[in-house]
Amino acid sequence: MPHRRLLTALTALALLPAALVAAPAGAAPPAVAHGGARGARVADLGSLGGAHTVPLAVNARGQVVGRSLTADGRWHAFSWEHGRMTDLTPDADSAEATDVNDRGQVVVRITDLAGGPPASELVVGRRTVPLGEVGAQLVNTRGQVAGHVLTVDGSQGTNANPFVWTRGTRVDLGPVPGFGGPDSRLVDLDDRGRVLGIGLGPESFELGYLWSAGTFTPIGDPSAFGGNAVVDLSDSGWVLGTAYEGGPFLWRAGVQTWLGLPPGVGEAVPVAVDEHGHAVLNLRADPAGTERAHLWDGTRYVPLGPADAATHATALDDRHRVVGSFTPPDDPSPTGAFLVDRGRFVELPAGVDGVVTAQAIAGRYVMGTVLAPDGSTHALRWTVR
Repeated sequence: MPHRRLLTALTALALLPAALVAAPAGAAPPAVAHGGARGARVADLGSLGGAHTVPLAVNARGQVVGRSLTADGRWHAFSWEHGRMTDLTPDADSAEATDVNDRGQVVVRITDLAGGPPASELVVGRRTVPLGEVGAQLVNTRGQVAGHVLTVDGSQGTNANPFVWTRGTRVDLGPVPGFGGPDSRLVDLDDRGRVLGIGLGPESFELGYLWSAGTFTPIGDPSAFGGNAVVDLSDSGWVLGTAYEGGPFLWRAGVQTWLGLPPGVGEAVPVAVDEHGHAVLNLRADPAGTERAHLWDGTRYVPLGPADAATHATALDDRHRVVGSFTPPDDPSPTGAFLVDRGRFVELPAGVDGVVTAQAIAGRYVMGTVLAPDGSTHALRWTVR
């Protein structure tokens, strides 16, 4: 689905040494131009009265949702649009808006501070649709919602597995048939209603799976030692992940394609995949080395950003635009936000001092945060050309 949400890539389980992984063939990647973000406008979203606002999703209309601290110290779900922040849960003790689609439908999750199950709802304009005692997370363009539901099993205790809600009907996926564990966790939901998840595979290693219309399909070889971790699903069916044996891969319709690693690289963390099977990953020579974002363009890795700067990608869209954060080579203390668009690496202006990160992109809009020197958290939205 469109990468409008804040995507947190799973840490790679382990990778083969670079010397054992074939590097992609082809000439050296083209140079990436650098410069400022001409025409980029930034807006500070403000808050609901407290010192922290955390954005969690942005849509192609520029609407941003997330959570914001109130003056009395409660987290409330918010929606920000046209310069105005709206409190979606004015009576809640703890709540957040976790996702928004391009129709403006917002997923809200309200947490019981006493420890009970969360309650979720779908906000559609001025109407609120209750989703029940579930932990909703994602909404696609069709208005389908996915999240986790808790079930009580007499022998296994309380288990959590994904669900999909469609126009008032909830389908609980339950345990993955043939897997070794009673639980699995949601990773992504695409616009066709397919679910990408991770469960405990038949060999007791974590393993990705794809659920579609009641059918579960393991990602990769279920018997492979170490299993794998999957991080993203595109609407065209591409899955991006990394395996204990083999490293980063793309998977589609049962075919697994190994990406390999460039020479000298020993660690890779996959981030996102687009509709064409292009992917963005964060690579480094070793855990103590400099991290650099790379775009896999279908045949080779293209490094993103200045060669002497650290870059960390967080999202990718279907126009090969990548956003993330970078650390300038001349001063390692600040962190800035970047956008790579048509091969040009540009810094996004923040307007606020602090550690700046761009976290998601949708259409003309980029979402991010600033951790200010006073400890406050600011939510930002950039409008780019």
